[in-house]
Formats: sequence, structure tokens, C-alpha cells
Amino acid sequence: MGNRAKIDIAGKSVTVTPPTPAPDGRLGFAHRFTSRLRDPSWLTVQRVTFYSGVLLLAYLAAAIAQLFHAHHLMFASSTCVGGDFVNPYAASIAALKGDPASVYDIHRQHLQEVAVMGGKDFGVLGFHYPPMFLLIVLPLSILPFIASWIVFETVTLAGYVAVLRRIAPAPLGLWLAITFPAVIINFMCGQNGFLTTALIGGGLLLLDQWPLLAGFLFGLMAYKPQFAVLIPLALIVARRWRALIATAISTILFAAASLAVFGAPAWRAFVGSIAFTQKIVLERGGINFPTLQSIFGAIRMWGGSVEVAYVFQAVVAIYAASAVVWVWQTRRPFALKAATLAVGSLMVSPYVLQLRLGVARAADSVAGDGGFREGVLAL
Repeated sequence: MGNRAKIDIAGKSVTVTPPTPAPDGRLGFAHRFTSRLRDPSWLTVQRVTFYSGVLLLAYLAAAIAQLFHAHHLMFASSTCVGGDFVNPYAASIAALKGDPASVYDIHRQHLQEVAVMGGKDFGVLGFHYPPMFLLIVLPLSILPFIASWIVFETVTLAGYVAVLRRIAPAPLGLWLAITFPAVIINFMCGQNGFLTTALIGGGLLLLDQWPLLAGFLFGLMAYKPQFAVLIPLALIVARRWRALIATAISTILFAAASLAVFGAPAWRAFVGSIAFTQKIVLERGGINFPTLQSIFGAIRMWGGSVEVAYVFQAVVAIYAASAVVWVWQTRRPFALKAATLAVGSLMVSPYVLQLRLGVARAADSVAGDGGFREGVLAL
């Protein structure tokens, strides 16, 4: 009978088959590995803290090594230290000199970026933000590039940490927020992800007790409107009228302030540049399609047409908006509502980039001077 044995229970014979031991070799390792994944009790707070610390040290070591190998602010890959910040920095300098409309001219913006980098040319980073973003970065134009980059990232990082500390007040939560891989990438690339997190997260945290202040923060998200589309919708279905009105007033005042400071020509230039951003940067691959973290980018990367990509993007956007409407009109926990809005805001826009430093390739038809190559890294 092999491994089977008979025992007698109340006069009845019962066959007992002992459990089969886990196989040896590769199958045994796979069995033990999957068993540990199914039982996460081994992932203690101490281990999470330790593993995150090791990763953070690795990130910092890689960043420092990059800085040491940089030559006159340039990496071996021909990209720049804090490269994505060259874009708003050059734009802020142009605005300070009284020519804000020039930042929406791809040729003139390229020349301005080369000038602020001491003649170094590593591609063009188009400025695709509304003039409100110029108001945010304008004070930094009085500083040298490196100082401006560090100040901007440090201040916005502080806002990011403050928001995450309120969301996850436990020490482990704050530690994970700091050691999250995108943090060091965002800082080194000179991106504005910290600012976006601080505004949306801060608005959500203040929504119950300080709805007017929450609306003010939501209104500042007009600097990056593709991530703010679902905020008014959520406020409407939840009947948060005070926050909704404050959001509208904040947005209007923000736009009016930029109009007063930079004038109507800057706004006309921005509106005129939207078609370029859509056709060249988004649809024709000015930003490499694998970089786009949206269904639109995925369809284009797999060879789908622009029309098919937009259809899929519309389906995903409708799904995300429907989820926000459904969750925000219920009595479900606010944490779930906030998470749904945050995730849905990323799903709606076709223009969502991964945090990475590189220079994208644009179509040769961008300019009339015979093949002007553009790199666009605006998030």
C-alpha cells in the first residue's frame, strides 16, 4: 500500500494517506517561495523598514555616482543634471525678461534653453504648461540653475512629505513615502510631481474641515489641468458646494493673475501651442509611446492608429469618471473616495508620463528648417 496505512476506528477500517512532502530541487524551491508569498506574515515592520532603507541607500549611491560622473552638469548620456527643470527654468527667465509668449515657440524656447545652460544643447524640452505655471516658477529665475532646481525640488518635497505624513501618520508610512523609488527620480529629474501630490493630497485632507482652503489648493492644479479634470465632478456628486465654488474662484484668480503679469500675448501663444502638443508631441510620438503611461500610449506603442487609441482612451476615461461618480456619492470611507479620485485622475488623461530622464524623438516635420529634432519631457 506504499505510504498508506490502515487504522481501525470503532471496528471500521480507514485508510490514511500522509501528506506528500514538497519535492526537492527547483520544484521544491518554487513551492516554498509561493507558500511564503501566500503567507505574508514574514514581512514584518522591521523587515520592511530595513529593505526600504537598503533601497534608499542604493538610490542615493546611484544619484551621487551620476553627479560625480557628470561633466559640467552633463551626464554621459548627454542629458543634464535636473534636466527636466531646464524647461521651466528657461521659460521663467524669458518671462522675467518680458517675453513670456516666446516660451510657446519651440524654436525660441530651444535657444533659451541652450543659453541658460551655457551653450550646451541636449535637445528641446517644450513648455506645454499654461501661463499659471510661470507664476509658480518665476521667483526661481533669479537664482542660478542648480540652486533654483534644488530649491524647487526641496520646497515641493516638503509639501509632499507633509501630505503623506497626514495620510499615513505612522512612522513606517512616512518612511515608505520617503523611500518610494519615484521620489529620488523626481528630484534628480527636476520634475513637479511633488507639487502635484501636495496640491491634490492637501486639498483632499482639508476638504472636510476647511473646504474653502481645499478649494484653493484644487484651483492651483490649473497649472496642470489634465490631472484636475475629475476634481469638480467629484465635488459636484458629493455636494461639496463650498469647496466647488472655492475651486472655481481660485482657478479664475490664478488665471487672472497670470494674465495681469504676463499679458494676453502669452495666453494666445499658449492656446496656439495646444495643437502642436496634441499632434506632434502626443499623437506622432514626440514623446516615445512606451513613456506614456496611458492606454493611449499603449495602443500607439502596439501599432494602433491614433483614432483607435483615442477610442480606447475614451472608454478608460468614462470608466474612471463613472467610478469616481459612483464612489463619491456613497457613504463609503473617505480614504476610498480619495484613492478613487487620485487613480481616476491619472487614468483620464492620455498625457501621463513615467518619471524618467531622457530625450525623446520628434517627427522631422516639426520645423521648417530641415529636420529640427525635439525632445519633450513635460509631465
